Amino acid sequence: MTELAARGADSAPARPENEELDGPGAPDSPGAPDAAAAQVADGGARGPRRIPVPSLRVSLAVYALALLALWLSPMGHHWNHVDVLVYRQGGLAVLHGQGLYVPSFNNHQLPFTYPPISALLFTPLAVFSTYTAPLFANLCSVVLLPLALRFALRLSPFSRWLTASEATRLGLTAAAAALWFEPMWTTLRYGQINVLIATLIVFDLSRPSDRRWKGLAIGVAAGLKMTPLIFIVYLAATRRYRAAATALAGFAGTIALSFALVPTDARIYWTQDVLDANRPGKVENSANQTLRGALSRLLHTENVQDAWLLAAVLVAAVGLVLAVRAQRRGDDDASGFALCALTGLLVSPISWTHHWVEAIPALMLVLLRAYRDRSTPLLIGCVLAAAVGYSQITWRVPVSNFTQTVELHEHGVQLLFSNAYVLAGLVALAWAAVAAVTAMLTTRAGLGRRAQ
Repeated sequence: MTELAARGADSAPARPENEELDGPGAPDSPGAPDAAAAQVADGGARGPRRIPVPSLRVSLAVYALALLALWLSPMGHHWNHVDVLVYRQGGLAVLHGQGLYVPSFNNHQLPFTYPPISALLFTPLAVFSTYTAPLFANLCSVVLLPLALRFALRLSPFSRWLTASEATRLGLTAAAAALWFEPMWTTLRYGQINVLIATLIVFDLSRPSDRRWKGLAIGVAAGLKMTPLIFIVYLAATRRYRAAATALAGFAGTIALSFALVPTDARIYWTQDVLDANRPGKVENSANQTLRGALSRLLHTENVQDAWLLAAVLVAAVGLVLAVRAQRRGDDDASGFALCALTGLLVSPISWTHHWVEAIPALMLVLLRAYRDRSTPLLIGCVLAAAVGYSQITWRVPVSNFTQTVELHEHGVQLLFSNAYVLAGLVALAWAAVAAVTAMLTTRAGLGRRAQ
Protein backbone atom coordinates (compact mmCIF):
# COMPACT_ATOMS: atom_id res chain seq x y z
CA MET A 1 0.00 0.00 0.00
CA THR A 2 2.92 2.29 0.70
CA GLU A 3 4.59 2.07 -2.67
CA LEU A 4 1.16 1.94 -4.25
CA ALA A 5 0.65 5.44 -2.88
CA ALA A 6 4.15 6.72 -3.49
CA ARG A 7 4.82 5.54 -7.04
CA GLY A 8 1.49 6.07 -8.72
CA ALA A 9 2.58 9.21 -10.53
CA ASP A 10 5.39 7.75 -12.55
CA SER A 11 4.59 4.08 -13.04
CA ALA A 12 2.88 4.30 -16.43
CA PRO A 13 2.11 6.85 -19.15
CA ALA A 14 -1.17 8.67 -18.81
CA ARG A 15 -4.11 7.74 -21.01
CA PRO A 16 -7.84 8.36 -20.96
CA GLU A 17 -9.43 6.86 -17.88
CA ASN A 18 -10.60 3.24 -18.25
CA GLU A 19 -9.71 3.14 -21.95
CA GLU A 20 -9.50 -0.43 -23.20
CA LEU A 21 -6.01 -1.79 -23.66
CA ASP A 22 -5.83 -3.75 -26.89
CA GLY A 23 -3.34 -4.17 -29.68
CA PRO A 24 0.41 -3.92 -29.97
CA GLY A 25 0.57 -0.39 -28.67
CA ALA A 26 -0.87 -1.29 -25.27
CA PRO A 27 1.52 -1.28 -22.32
CA ASP A 28 2.78 -4.77 -21.50
CA SER A 29 1.09 -6.21 -24.59
CA PRO A 30 3.02 -8.77 -26.68
CA GLY A 31 3.78 -6.24 -29.41
CA ALA A 32 4.78 -3.37 -27.10
CA PRO A 33 8.40 -2.33 -26.66
CA ASP A 34 10.16 -4.22 -23.89
CA ALA A 35 10.28 -1.58 -21.17
CA ALA A 36 12.42 -3.73 -18.91
CA ALA A 37 15.00 -4.30 -21.64
CA ALA A 38 15.12 -0.59 -22.38
CA GLN A 39 15.79 0.23 -18.76
CA VAL A 40 18.53 -2.39 -18.55
CA ALA A 41 20.17 -0.89 -21.62
CA ASP A 42 19.97 2.61 -20.20
CA GLY A 43 20.99 2.09 -16.61
CA GLY A 44 21.00 -1.54 -15.65
CA ALA A 45 17.80 -1.31 -13.58
CA ARG A 46 15.09 -3.88 -14.08
CA GLY A 47 11.71 -2.56 -15.15
CA PRO A 48 8.28 -3.55 -13.87
CA ARG A 49 7.11 -7.11 -14.37
CA ARG A 50 4.03 -8.01 -16.33
CA ILE A 51 1.19 -9.23 -14.12
CA PRO A 52 0.43 -12.85 -15.10
CA VAL A 53 -3.17 -13.53 -16.14
CA PRO A 54 -4.58 -17.04 -16.75
CA SER A 55 -7.07 -17.90 -19.45
CA LEU A 56 -10.80 -17.58 -18.81
CA ARG A 57 -11.24 -21.34 -18.76
CA VAL A 58 -8.52 -21.77 -16.16
CA SER A 59 -9.85 -18.87 -14.06
CA LEU A 60 -13.37 -20.28 -14.00
CA ALA A 61 -12.10 -23.75 -13.15
CA VAL A 62 -9.92 -22.46 -10.32
CA TYR A 63 -12.78 -20.48 -8.78
CA ALA A 64 -15.23 -23.37 -9.12
CA LEU A 65 -12.78 -25.79 -7.51
CA ALA A 66 -12.14 -23.32 -4.67
CA LEU A 67 -15.89 -23.05 -4.02
CA LEU A 68 -16.22 -26.84 -3.97
CA ALA A 69 -13.21 -27.23 -1.70
CA LEU A 70 -14.57 -24.65 0.75
CA TRP A 71 -17.96 -26.33 0.83
CA LEU A 72 -16.43 -29.76 1.49
CA SER A 73 -13.88 -28.52 4.04
CA PRO A 74 -14.51 -28.11 7.78
CA MET A 75 -14.91 -24.38 7.11
CA GLY A 76 -17.99 -25.16 5.02
CA HIS A 77 -19.95 -26.61 7.92
CA HIS A 78 -21.99 -25.17 10.79
CA TRP A 79 -23.00 -21.94 9.07
CA ASN A 80 -25.86 -20.44 11.10
CA HIS A 81 -26.71 -17.67 8.59
CA VAL A 82 -27.96 -15.62 11.50
CA ASP A 83 -27.68 -12.23 9.79
CA VAL A 84 -29.52 -13.06 6.57
CA LEU A 85 -32.35 -14.44 8.68
CA VAL A 86 -32.48 -11.08 10.47
CA TYR A 87 -32.63 -9.37 7.05
CA ARG A 88 -35.45 -11.72 6.05
CA GLN A 89 -37.29 -11.01 9.27
CA GLY A 90 -36.87 -7.29 8.62
CA GLY A 91 -38.45 -7.69 5.20
CA LEU A 92 -41.34 -9.62 6.74
CA ALA A 93 -41.80 -6.92 9.40
CA VAL A 94 -42.07 -4.24 6.71
CA LEU A 95 -44.60 -6.26 4.70
CA HIS A 96 -46.74 -6.95 7.77
CA GLY A 97 -46.52 -3.44 9.21
CA GLN A 98 -44.52 -4.49 12.26
CA GLY A 99 -41.81 -2.39 13.88
CA LEU A 100 -38.16 -2.96 13.08
CA TYR A 101 -36.71 -1.42 16.23
CA VAL A 102 -38.97 -2.80 18.92
CA PRO A 103 -38.02 -5.35 21.61
CA SER A 104 -40.40 -7.95 20.17
CA PHE A 105 -38.64 -7.95 16.77
CA ASN A 106 -37.43 -11.41 15.71
CA ASN A 107 -39.07 -13.01 18.75
CA HIS A 108 -36.78 -11.09 21.11
CA GLN A 109 -33.67 -12.60 19.48
CA LEU A 110 -31.07 -10.64 17.47
CA PRO A 111 -32.29 -7.06 16.90
CA PHE A 112 -32.46 -5.27 13.57
CA THR A 113 -29.50 -2.87 13.78
CA TYR A 114 -29.37 -1.67 10.17
CA PRO A 115 -30.89 1.41 8.51
CA PRO A 116 -34.54 0.84 7.52
CA ILE A 117 -33.66 0.94 3.80
CA SER A 118 -31.98 -2.44 4.34
CA ALA A 119 -35.29 -3.97 5.39
CA LEU A 120 -36.98 -2.41 2.37
CA LEU A 121 -34.30 -3.77 0.06
CA PHE A 122 -34.65 -7.27 1.46
CA THR A 123 -38.44 -7.56 1.40
CA PRO A 124 -38.02 -10.00 -1.55
CA LEU A 125 -36.34 -12.38 0.92
CA ALA A 126 -39.78 -12.86 2.45
CA VAL A 127 -40.67 -15.19 -0.43
CA PHE A 128 -37.78 -17.47 0.56
CA SER A 129 -37.88 -19.96 3.39
CA THR A 130 -35.41 -19.95 6.26
CA TYR A 131 -33.50 -22.58 4.28
CA THR A 132 -33.50 -21.03 0.80
CA ALA A 133 -32.86 -17.42 1.92
CA PRO A 134 -29.31 -18.24 3.12
CA LEU A 135 -28.65 -20.16 -0.11
CA PHE A 136 -29.73 -17.13 -2.15
CA ALA A 137 -27.63 -14.75 -0.04
CA ASN A 138 -24.52 -16.92 -0.38
CA LEU A 139 -25.07 -17.35 -4.11
CA CYS A 140 -25.15 -13.56 -4.47
CA SER A 141 -21.92 -13.24 -2.47
CA VAL A 142 -19.96 -15.83 -4.47
CA VAL A 143 -21.11 -14.22 -7.73
CA LEU A 144 -20.31 -10.69 -6.56
CA LEU A 145 -16.87 -11.50 -5.10
CA PRO A 146 -15.03 -11.89 -8.45
CA LEU A 147 -16.98 -8.90 -9.76
CA ALA A 148 -15.77 -6.75 -6.86
CA LEU A 149 -12.17 -7.80 -7.53
CA ARG A 150 -12.63 -7.23 -11.24
CA PHE A 151 -13.91 -3.68 -10.65
CA ALA A 152 -10.99 -3.05 -8.28
CA LEU A 153 -8.64 -3.99 -11.12
CA ARG A 154 -10.27 -1.29 -13.27
CA LEU A 155 -9.09 1.41 -10.88
CA SER A 156 -6.15 3.48 -12.09
CA PRO A 157 -3.30 2.67 -12.60
CA PHE A 158 -4.34 -0.99 -13.01
CA SER A 159 -6.75 0.04 -15.76
CA ARG A 160 -3.65 1.12 -17.72
CA TRP A 161 -1.86 -2.17 -17.15
CA LEU A 162 -4.68 -4.66 -17.70
CA THR A 163 -7.41 -4.94 -20.28
CA ALA A 164 -11.01 -5.37 -19.18
CA SER A 165 -10.81 -9.04 -20.15
CA GLU A 166 -7.62 -9.54 -18.15
CA ALA A 167 -9.21 -7.86 -15.13
CA THR A 168 -12.14 -10.26 -15.34
CA ARG A 169 -9.91 -13.33 -15.51
CA LEU A 170 -7.60 -12.12 -12.77
CA GLY A 171 -10.59 -11.22 -10.60
CA LEU A 172 -11.91 -14.77 -10.86
CA THR A 173 -8.52 -16.22 -9.96
CA ALA A 174 -8.04 -13.87 -7.02
CA ALA A 175 -11.54 -14.70 -5.78
CA ALA A 176 -10.48 -18.35 -5.41
CA ALA A 177 -7.90 -17.23 -2.85
CA ALA A 178 -10.18 -14.61 -1.28
CA LEU A 179 -12.85 -17.18 -0.38
CA TRP A 180 -10.66 -18.51 2.41
CA PHE A 181 -10.07 -15.21 4.17
CA GLU A 182 -11.81 -15.02 7.53
CA PRO A 183 -13.89 -11.91 6.60
CA MET A 184 -15.23 -13.69 3.51
CA TRP A 185 -15.83 -16.95 5.38
CA THR A 186 -17.70 -15.09 8.13
CA THR A 187 -19.72 -13.20 5.54
CA LEU A 188 -20.83 -16.50 4.02
CA ARG A 189 -21.59 -18.29 7.26
CA TYR A 190 -23.59 -15.34 8.60
CA GLY A 191 -25.25 -14.54 5.26
CA GLN A 192 -24.03 -10.94 5.33
CA ILE A 193 -24.12 -8.33 2.54
CA ASN A 194 -20.56 -7.03 2.80
CA VAL A 195 -19.57 -8.26 -0.67
CA LEU A 196 -22.46 -6.25 -2.10
CA ILE A 197 -21.23 -3.15 -0.25
CA ALA A 198 -17.66 -3.61 -1.51
CA THR A 199 -18.88 -4.21 -5.06
CA LEU A 200 -20.94 -1.01 -5.08
CA ILE A 201 -17.93 1.00 -3.88
CA VAL A 202 -15.32 -0.28 -6.33
CA PHE A 203 -17.80 -0.28 -9.20
CA ASP A 204 -18.49 3.40 -8.63
CA LEU A 205 -14.84 4.36 -8.20
CA SER A 206 -13.87 2.47 -11.36
CA ARG A 207 -16.26 4.45 -13.54
CA PRO A 208 -14.93 7.44 -15.52
CA SER A 209 -15.30 10.75 -13.72
CA ASP A 210 -17.50 12.20 -16.44
CA ARG A 211 -20.20 9.54 -16.06
CA ARG A 212 -23.45 11.22 -15.08
CA TRP A 213 -24.41 9.01 -12.15
CA LYS A 214 -20.96 8.36 -10.77
CA GLY A 215 -21.25 8.39 -6.98
CA LEU A 216 -24.78 7.02 -6.79
CA ALA A 217 -23.70 3.46 -5.96
CA ILE A 218 -21.52 4.72 -3.11
CA GLY A 219 -24.45 6.73 -1.75
CA VAL A 220 -26.69 3.66 -1.83
CA ALA A 221 -23.97 1.58 -0.15
CA ALA A 222 -23.73 4.19 2.62
CA GLY A 223 -27.49 4.03 3.03
CA LEU A 224 -27.33 0.27 3.57
CA LYS A 225 -24.38 0.47 5.97
CA MET A 226 -22.81 3.66 7.26
CA THR A 227 -19.12 2.76 6.79
CA PRO A 228 -18.95 3.79 3.08
CA LEU A 229 -19.73 7.41 4.02
CA ILE A 230 -15.97 8.02 4.10
CA PHE A 231 -15.85 7.54 0.33
CA ILE A 232 -18.15 10.54 -0.15
CA VAL A 233 -15.56 12.62 1.71
CA TYR A 234 -12.87 11.04 -0.47
CA LEU A 235 -14.68 12.00 -3.67
CA ALA A 236 -15.09 15.58 -2.50
CA ALA A 237 -11.50 15.86 -1.31
CA THR A 238 -10.23 14.63 -4.69
CA ARG A 239 -12.28 17.39 -6.35
CA ARG A 240 -14.83 15.09 -7.93
CA TYR A 241 -17.54 17.35 -6.63
CA ARG A 242 -20.34 16.18 -8.91
CA ALA A 243 -19.73 12.55 -7.97
CA ALA A 244 -19.61 13.50 -4.28
CA ALA A 245 -22.87 15.43 -4.61
CA THR A 246 -24.48 12.50 -6.42
CA ALA A 247 -23.31 10.12 -3.68
CA LEU A 248 -24.68 12.43 -1.00
CA ALA A 249 -27.98 12.69 -2.88
CA GLY A 250 -28.10 8.89 -3.17
CA PHE A 251 -27.52 8.53 0.56
CA ALA A 252 -30.16 11.15 1.32
CA GLY A 253 -32.50 9.42 -1.09
CA THR A 254 -32.30 6.18 0.89
CA ILE A 255 -33.27 8.10 4.02
CA ALA A 256 -36.12 9.92 2.26
CA LEU A 257 -37.44 6.64 0.85
CA SER A 258 -37.39 5.16 4.34
CA PHE A 259 -39.39 8.07 5.75
CA ALA A 260 -41.87 7.75 2.89
CA LEU A 261 -42.47 3.99 3.27
CA VAL A 262 -41.73 3.20 6.93
CA PRO A 263 -41.92 6.62 8.66
CA THR A 264 -42.06 5.35 12.24
CA ASP A 265 -39.06 3.06 11.83
CA ALA A 266 -37.15 5.76 9.97
CA ARG A 267 -37.79 8.28 12.73
CA ILE A 268 -36.67 5.85 15.44
CA TYR A 269 -33.50 4.88 13.60
CA TRP A 270 -32.36 8.29 12.34
CA THR A 271 -33.15 10.19 15.54
CA GLN A 272 -32.27 7.59 18.18
CA ASP A 273 -30.66 4.31 17.17
CA VAL A 274 -28.11 5.78 14.77
CA LEU A 275 -26.54 7.61 17.72
CA ASP A 276 -26.31 4.46 19.85
CA ALA A 277 -22.96 2.92 18.92
CA ASN A 278 -23.53 0.05 21.37
CA ARG A 279 -26.75 -1.16 19.79
CA PRO A 280 -25.10 -3.48 17.19
CA GLY A 281 -23.27 -5.31 19.99
CA LYS A 282 -20.72 -4.98 22.75
CA VAL A 283 -17.87 -2.70 21.71
CA GLU A 284 -15.23 -4.88 23.41
CA ASN A 285 -16.24 -8.01 21.48
CA SER A 286 -13.11 -9.30 19.74
CA ALA A 287 -15.05 -9.50 16.47
CA ASN A 288 -15.21 -5.68 16.57
CA GLN A 289 -11.97 -4.78 14.79
CA THR A 290 -11.95 -1.01 15.16
CA LEU A 291 -9.96 1.53 17.14
CA ARG A 292 -12.86 1.74 19.57
CA GLY A 293 -12.94 -1.99 20.12
CA ALA A 294 -9.16 -2.21 20.46
CA LEU A 295 -9.05 0.62 23.00
CA SER A 296 -11.80 -1.01 25.02
CA ARG A 297 -9.90 -4.28 25.17
CA LEU A 298 -6.54 -2.63 25.85
CA LEU A 299 -7.89 -0.36 28.60
CA HIS A 300 -10.22 -3.03 30.03
CA THR A 301 -13.26 -0.77 29.98
CA GLU A 302 -16.23 0.00 27.76
CA ASN A 303 -15.90 3.73 28.52
CA VAL A 304 -13.38 4.76 25.87
CA GLN A 305 -15.46 7.40 24.07
CA ASP A 306 -13.01 10.30 24.52
CA ALA A 307 -9.90 8.29 23.71
CA TRP A 308 -11.62 6.74 20.70
CA LEU A 309 -12.78 10.09 19.28
CA LEU A 310 -9.26 11.49 19.54
CA ALA A 311 -7.69 8.43 17.92
CA ALA A 312 -10.40 8.24 15.25
CA VAL A 313 -9.97 11.88 14.23
CA LEU A 314 -6.20 11.46 13.99
CA VAL A 315 -6.35 8.23 11.98
CA ALA A 316 -9.12 9.57 9.74
CA ALA A 317 -7.09 12.69 8.97
CA VAL A 318 -3.92 10.75 8.19
CA GLY A 319 -5.72 8.09 6.14
CA LEU A 320 -7.70 10.58 4.08
CA VAL A 321 -4.67 12.79 3.44
CA LEU A 322 -2.73 9.77 2.18
CA ALA A 323 -5.64 8.59 0.02
CA VAL A 324 -6.22 12.02 -1.48
CA ARG A 325 -2.50 12.55 -2.09
CA ALA A 326 -2.27 9.23 -3.95
CA GLN A 327 -5.20 10.04 -6.21
CA ARG A 328 -4.39 13.67 -6.92
CA ARG A 329 -0.62 13.37 -7.35
CA GLY A 330 -0.49 10.04 -9.10
CA ASP A 331 -3.96 9.42 -10.59
CA ASP A 332 -3.91 6.38 -8.31
CA ASP A 333 -7.46 5.45 -7.32
CA ALA A 334 -6.24 1.97 -6.37
CA SER A 335 -4.21 3.42 -3.51
CA GLY A 336 -6.97 5.91 -2.75
CA PHE A 337 -9.52 3.13 -2.42
CA ALA A 338 -7.21 0.90 -0.34
CA LEU A 339 -6.28 3.65 2.09
CA CYS A 340 -9.82 5.00 2.34
CA ALA A 341 -11.33 1.56 2.95
CA LEU A 342 -8.76 0.80 5.63
CA THR A 343 -9.34 4.15 7.31
CA GLY A 344 -13.11 3.74 7.31
CA LEU A 345 -12.88 0.29 8.88
CA LEU A 346 -10.56 1.54 11.63
CA VAL A 347 -12.47 4.67 12.64
CA SER A 348 -15.98 3.24 12.49
CA PRO A 349 -17.59 2.65 15.93
CA ILE A 350 -18.27 -0.96 14.92
CA SER A 351 -16.49 -2.96 12.22
CA TRP A 352 -17.15 -6.64 12.68
CA THR A 353 -14.58 -8.91 11.06
CA HIS A 354 -16.95 -9.60 8.16
CA HIS A 355 -16.94 -5.86 7.39
CA TRP A 356 -13.25 -6.30 6.53
CA VAL A 357 -14.27 -7.85 3.22
CA GLU A 358 -13.58 -4.33 1.91
CA ALA A 359 -9.91 -4.91 2.71
CA ILE A 360 -9.68 -7.96 0.42
CA PRO A 361 -9.65 -5.98 -2.88
CA ALA A 362 -7.21 -3.55 -1.24
CA LEU A 363 -4.81 -6.36 -0.32
CA MET A 364 -5.05 -7.80 -3.83
CA LEU A 365 -4.14 -4.45 -5.38
CA VAL A 366 -1.18 -3.95 -3.06
CA LEU A 367 0.09 -7.48 -3.67
CA LEU A 368 -0.10 -7.14 -7.45
CA ARG A 369 1.60 -3.74 -7.31
CA ALA A 370 4.38 -5.15 -5.14
CA TYR A 371 4.87 -8.02 -7.59
CA ARG A 372 4.90 -5.69 -10.60
CA ASP A 373 7.35 -3.27 -8.98
CA ARG A 374 9.59 -6.06 -7.61
CA SER A 375 9.20 -4.71 -4.08
CA THR A 376 10.32 -7.50 -1.76
CA PRO A 377 9.52 -5.61 1.49
CA LEU A 378 5.99 -4.88 0.31
CA LEU A 379 5.53 -8.48 -0.84
CA ILE A 380 6.55 -9.69 2.61
CA GLY A 381 4.10 -7.24 4.19
CA CYS A 382 1.30 -8.56 1.96
CA VAL A 383 2.13 -12.16 2.87
CA LEU A 384 1.98 -11.28 6.57
CA ALA A 385 -1.32 -9.46 6.11
CA ALA A 386 -2.73 -12.43 4.21
CA ALA A 387 -1.58 -14.74 7.00
CA VAL A 388 -3.59 -12.68 9.48
CA GLY A 389 -6.64 -12.91 7.22
CA TYR A 390 -6.35 -16.66 6.71
CA SER A 391 -5.53 -17.49 10.33
CA GLN A 392 -8.93 -16.66 11.90
CA ILE A 393 -6.76 -15.28 14.68
CA THR A 394 -9.49 -13.10 16.22
CA TRP A 395 -11.49 -16.25 16.95
CA ARG A 396 -8.63 -17.82 18.93
CA VAL A 397 -9.51 -15.87 22.07
CA PRO A 398 -12.63 -16.10 24.26
CA VAL A 399 -15.52 -14.29 22.59
CA SER A 400 -18.30 -12.80 24.71
CA ASN A 401 -21.99 -12.96 23.96
CA PHE A 402 -24.49 -10.16 24.53
CA THR A 403 -24.23 -10.43 28.31
CA GLN A 404 -20.59 -11.37 28.97
CA THR A 405 -17.52 -9.12 28.96
CA VAL A 406 -14.67 -11.64 28.81
CA GLU A 407 -12.62 -9.47 26.42
CA LEU A 408 -12.20 -6.84 29.12
CA HIS A 409 -9.94 -9.26 30.98
CA GLU A 410 -7.51 -10.11 28.19
CA HIS A 411 -3.75 -9.83 28.62
CA GLY A 412 -0.57 -10.58 26.69
CA VAL A 413 -0.94 -12.72 23.58
CA GLN A 414 -4.72 -12.60 23.86
CA LEU A 415 -4.64 -8.85 23.26
CA LEU A 416 -2.38 -9.34 20.25
CA PHE A 417 -4.78 -11.88 18.75
CA SER A 418 -7.98 -9.97 19.52
CA ASN A 419 -6.64 -6.75 17.94
CA ALA A 420 -4.92 -8.35 14.95
CA TYR A 421 -6.85 -6.56 12.18
CA VAL A 422 -6.56 -3.19 13.90
CA LEU A 423 -2.79 -3.60 14.37
CA ALA A 424 -2.36 -4.71 10.75
CA GLY A 425 -4.37 -1.72 9.55
CA LEU A 426 -2.39 0.75 11.62
CA VAL A 427 0.90 -0.73 10.43
CA ALA A 428 -0.28 -0.41 6.81
CA LEU A 429 -1.24 3.24 7.30
CA ALA A 430 2.09 3.98 9.01
CA TRP A 431 3.97 2.27 6.19
CA ALA A 432 2.04 4.31 3.63
CA ALA A 433 2.80 7.52 5.53
CA VAL A 434 6.52 6.76 5.67
CA ALA A 435 6.57 5.97 1.94
CA ALA A 436 4.71 9.19 1.12
CA VAL A 437 7.07 11.33 3.24
CA THR A 438 10.11 9.58 1.75
CA ALA A 439 8.86 10.18 -1.79
CA MET A 440 8.19 13.84 -1.00
CA LEU A 441 11.67 14.38 0.47
CA THR A 442 13.29 12.58 -2.47
CA THR A 443 11.41 14.77 -4.92
CA ARG A 444 12.44 17.95 -3.10
CA ALA A 445 16.07 16.81 -2.97
CA GLY A 446 16.02 16.16 -6.71
CA LEU A 447 14.55 19.59 -7.40
CA GLY A 448 17.18 21.18 -5.20
CA ARG A 449 20.03 19.48 -7.08
CA ARG A 450 18.62 20.57 -10.43
CA ALA A 451 18.24 24.13 -9.15
CA GLN A 452 21.97 24.17 -8.29
